[in-house]
Amino acid sequence: MTKEKSALLAILASIFLVILKLSVGLSANSVSIISDALHSFMDVMASTMTFFAIRFAQKPPDKCHNFGHGKIEDLAAVIQSILILLVSITIIRQACIRIIEQNYITDTTLGIIVMLISILIHSLVVWNMLTVAKRENSIALRANGLHLLTDIITSGGVVVGLIIIHFTGIKILDPIIAMVVAIIIIKTGLSIGRDSLRSLLDSSLNQEDIQKVKKIIDSYSPPVVEHHKLRTRKMGGEKQMDVHIVFPKTMSIKKAHDISNNIQKEIQNNFKEAKIVIHLEPNK
Repeated sequence: MTKEKSALLAILASIFLVILKLSVGLSANSVSIISDALHSFMDVMASTMTFFAIRFAQKPPDKCHNFGHGKIEDLAAVIQSILILLVSITIIRQACIRIIEQNYITDTTLGIIVMLISILIHSLVVWNMLTVAKRENSIALRANGLHLLTDIITSGGVVVGLIIIHFTGIKILDPIIAMVVAIIIIKTGLSIGRDSLRSLLDSSLNQEDIQKVKKIIDSYSPPVVEHHKLRTRKMGGEKQMDVHIVFPKTMSIKKAHDISNNIQKEIQNNFKEAKIVIHLEPNK
């Protein structure tokens, strides 16, 4: 399955679950189910954003965007994290209102059935998205998959809570569970936002990747004399690098260029969707 089809599947699944959970949540007067429905509505918005971000990011470089359009995936992930945080605040607010007004759930059985259906559907969608995201190295698809993964966790918590309420009659647990759900969602939102902002701000790759690149270059010594000014960054799912490599001043440009090409190919074999620019320098 392609990235676009995976994102589209998530949109359709989320729309179905929003309608289902919101209808049952209002019918059962359950703030935890309504909150989960609101979370799914944010999923619709996030999945739609991811779908269009992926399509835009795949456009080839042009006159105005010489390095391509990969950053749009990072931007989409940042917006998703903001949406997640907004949902969390709304959930906490509604839960507090329910506790103050003592307005609690009226039907747990229907709620349990619907939430189990939600878990099953989301599990299939998340598995598909994370599989495709790993294969295509898509940060936006991964962010959306992790976003949807919180639905499985939160829906599971809601189911457990509804079962406890069903057998104990402690209905105040419904808004309390909703607040716990919100805290879990906040944690996911902050994680997605942090990773995406790092890419938007052109943070370097992790030290493990950097050392791997250096080791590959060093394996060509001799004839490579040394290397310096290694710079790395991410653009969407693409890893970009540039480095200065020093060759003996007696070596021909053609031979140095051939060696550079070999280094470039080896790096690209080790890093999927990597682009590297090598600057040749003569030894002084």
